[in-house]
Amino acid sequence: MAQCLPKPGKWMNSLKTFFALLILITCYWLISLLSSFIGPSLTLVLALLLSALLLFFIAQKHGRKQFMMVCSVIVLSTAGLLLLNKAGINGENRLADNQHWQSLDRTAIEQQVKQGKVVFVDVTADWCVTCKANKLGVLLQDPVYSLLQTKDIIAMRGDWTQDSDTVTEYLQFYQRFAVPFNMVYGPNATQGIPLPTILTTNAVLDAIEQAK
Repeated sequence: MAQCLPKPGKWMNSLKTFFALLILITCYWLISLLSSFIGPSLTLVLALLLSALLLFFIAQKHGRKQFMMVCSVIVLSTAGLLLLNKAGINGENRLADNQHWQSLDRTAIEQQVKQGKVVFVDVTADWCVTCKANKLGVLLQDPVYSLLQTKDIIAMRGDWTQDSDTVTEYLQFYQRFAVPFNMVYGPNATQGIPLPTILTTNAVLDAIEQAK
């Protein structure tokens, strides 16, 4: 494989620039996650200040060509992120995110199960990419979406975007230390049925049916 590569040369600088631009886009996404902690306005101001500083140093060191290239990437990546945020994954089929979620409460889980209810627990965080994929690809798609809204099923969510003792204790109880984490409880599964990290429609439906 190494022999198939072209000899070292200027192409390596282009490849380095390409990967640097990918890292830049990743940095903007990481900065956007700060909005849950410091608010969207301050996050935007921070992003603009860092962008201005970056562009200044690029213009000073690399000249106009590199400056224009980075400007284009910033504009295109921002527009792309806004469009993705608006449309979402599977945007044509995704349903409105108006599901009523109760706050995670282990005591409430036991009480609901004793009443014959099925409890679906979703432990998630805004900075978790896999959580968003599960949400857009499974939880906001029928038949799971409609099933979670039926009167016999209680949907509970533990938000770990910011530090939460309740969520942390819940995860540690099951020897888990990361999100996403999903469990299904019911009269036939009082100890809970853990779901795979990457959810599938069949996995959720099968666990709910088993818990009943």
